[in-house]
Amino acid sequence: MVTGTAHTPGSHRNYFVIVVAAGSGTRFGASMPKQFLALAGKPVVVHALEAFRHALPEAEICLVLSETGREIWAGMSKDYDLRNITVVSGGDSRTASVRNALAAISSKLDWQSVVLIHDGARPLVGEALIKRVAEEFAKPGVEAVVPVRPLTEALATAPCNGKVAPADRALFVSVQTPQAFKAKLLTEAYDALGDKVLADDAAVYHAFTGKELDTVEGNSSNIKITHPADIELAEVLMRHCYNKA
Repeated sequence: MVTGTAHTPGSHRNYFVIVVAAGSGTRFGASMPKQFLALAGKPVVVHALEAFRHALPEAEICLVLSETGREIWAGMSKDYDLRNITVVSGGDSRTASVRNALAAISSKLDWQSVVLIHDGARPLVGEALIKRVAEEFAKPGVEAVVPVRPLTEALATAPCNGKVAPADRALFVSVQTPQAFKAKLLTEAYDALGDKVLADDAAVYHAFTGKELDTVEGNSSNIKITHPADIELAEVLMRHCYNKA
């Protein structure tokens, strides 16, 4: 593999960002996909896109949407200063959606390129976290970076016949997005995956390379909007805890 030279975020013209927002939101129970619901006056996904635009102003951003999402986005995007965002059609799984986005940027990638992949339902990602992830690639030998947070609750193995066994919480962390990778290496990993569907991009990278991933400290406010009450929680965090910088 060719080893890249160091660049700082914002000056590296080969940073790419994929924001995955192709979910239908059926389980959420709202009238439209959760990534388009209003949060402090803006759609959830717009908060995430603005954070990346400010943290990595020269990065190319791909927004992955369902067909319904593309129609919604076409109607709302003109209301926000989010020019030069490429919209890519999603697939029938998160894995397929990321593969489509990687295919859309493949002709622009070289071995210095870095791609950051983020869940569009994480609106409070924060510019500081994005920069922490991106800056890790200035270090030699870094191929993959994920933000992590320590667990706060006790863990046990999944119930079996109504019984559980305690597990050592210190052996586990919670993994967030954005997850970042040398882009051509991740593309190779997705090409090798075939029709398999894995939980996230870290799992795809690990399945292909067998390697562990580098980590940075995650952001406690970087919650994923999963249930209706999470919108209210995100608004509380924005008022009291969340720092965009």
